[in-house]
Amino acid sequence: MRYEHVCLESWAYELPKTVVPSSEIEASLAPLVQKFELPSGFFEILTGIREKRLWDESVRPSTISTQTAQKALTSADLAAKDIQFLVHCSVSRDFLEPATALVVHRNLGLAESTHCFDISNACLGFLNGLMVIADMIETGHIQRGMVVATETPKKLINAIFEKLKLQSTLTLQDAQVYFPTLTLGSGSCAFILAHRSVSKTGHRILGGIAQTASEYHGVCQAGPDMGIVDSESSISMQTQAQKLIEGAKTLATHTWPLFLQELHWQVPDIHHIFSHQVGRTPRTELIQALKVSETLDFPTYDTLGNMASVSLPISFAMGIQKRNVKPKDHIVFFGFGSGIHCLCLGIQW
Repeated sequence: MRYEHVCLESWAYELPKTVVPSSEIEASLAPLVQKFELPSGFFEILTGIREKRLWDESVRPSTISTQTAQKALTSADLAAKDIQFLVHCSVSRDFLEPATALVVHRNLGLAESTHCFDISNACLGFLNGLMVIADMIETGHIQRGMVVATETPKKLINAIFEKLKLQSTLTLQDAQVYFPTLTLGSGSCAFILAHRSVSKTGHRILGGIAQTASEYHGVCQAGPDMGIVDSESSISMQTQAQKLIEGAKTLATHTWPLFLQELHWQVPDIHHIFSHQVGRTPRTELIQALKVSETLDFPTYDTLGNMASVSLPISFAMGIQKRNVKPKDHIVFFGFGSGIHCLCLGIQW
């Protein structure tokens, strides 16, 4: 995909006030820690995550998404009437039907002519939303569009805690497929894209490439659909972490040269990389696969955990605040979603 007229106009993010240290997660698993003779601090040792943040189960994604979206509008000095399309892209959603995007649409007071829908594609959903809005701007259908997402995984995390506590015959190998779910954290992010002719920033999204390795579709699965759960006991998520990491590294190794070729870039042309944040090992494997300096990447997993679809955009929003990003700098968004698939986008600041 290549774009000539798409700009990143505005961004905003929200984080919960409630901080959950990894020591608290370990304390909740005390019987298993004792049973398997796990070392003190095993969760942080395993993941590199010191803490994360969570909203309560009662918090609806649409409520936080509305707040984040309004911040993005205010930041760009835009009004609801200026947004011509809205997509809501998190794994978390208010209900199965209708689209959570509709609730945000109503809360923001968007026009009747402003269409909206949900995109749910695991941790890659937000970047998929950017691609959809960018395509609509590039083809002249709209001048401005918004992508917003909010992840609220506490109910899933609590369900996994219960499974780990109640299964007395659980082996360490059995338990390991549940541990990755405990890395999940909450967060919310919103981006506004604009046609170059009305952009105030000129931060151009140049294009990118998407690749899929669907042979890995079974290594990370959650279910049943959260909108039709009969009881909390039926909620589950199982991840074969090592296979997922190996598959992601293989896909990254294949995708990276194709991405550079698509944008006519070389590695020395890259100034900043913002990637999907899962934990220490996945980040290390990605950096090694891309053969770039880890100083290009901006890690957030250690204090925020894995925020699913909003991990990458929040890392970008925080990184832009803290890094010296200069005009014409080249920025890479390198996103992953279980399945496995990835999407890389290039931005010229």
